[in-house]
Amino acid sequence: MKLVAASLLCLCGALVCATPRTSEWRDKVPQEARLRANPYAEEPSAAQAGEKLFARYCSPCHRASRTGKWRAPDLRSPVVRNTPPGELFWILRNGMLRQGMPSWSHLPEEQRWQIITWLQTR
Repeated sequence: MKLVAASLLCLCGALVCATPRTSEWRDKVPQEARLRANPYAEEPSAAQAGEKLFARYCSPCHRASRTGKWRAPDLRSPVVRNTPPGELFWILRNGMLRQGMPSWSHLPEEQRWQIITWLQTR
């Protein structure tokens, strides 16, 4: 019984440590990046393209439902939904390897903005 309790405690601790805290990324994002506007925010075609890109590149970690798994956060959460698009763009460009998020700088800027457009319209 003690072994089960200790195992559950370790599992809970690991889950808490794996969940990215808002301040961890916000402290790293430069102010000018935070203020950057999404040039595709009002374009339905950008959201449609973003949905396809999300399915291809993001869903393996964040799931098609955007609920996340393992270290990938739930992208439906208020924290993510209320994050300015410039911050999300910075994270996609630079990654957050300590939290398990790779850089997607190899994707063209337009595609990164399309993913953000889709996420913010869901």
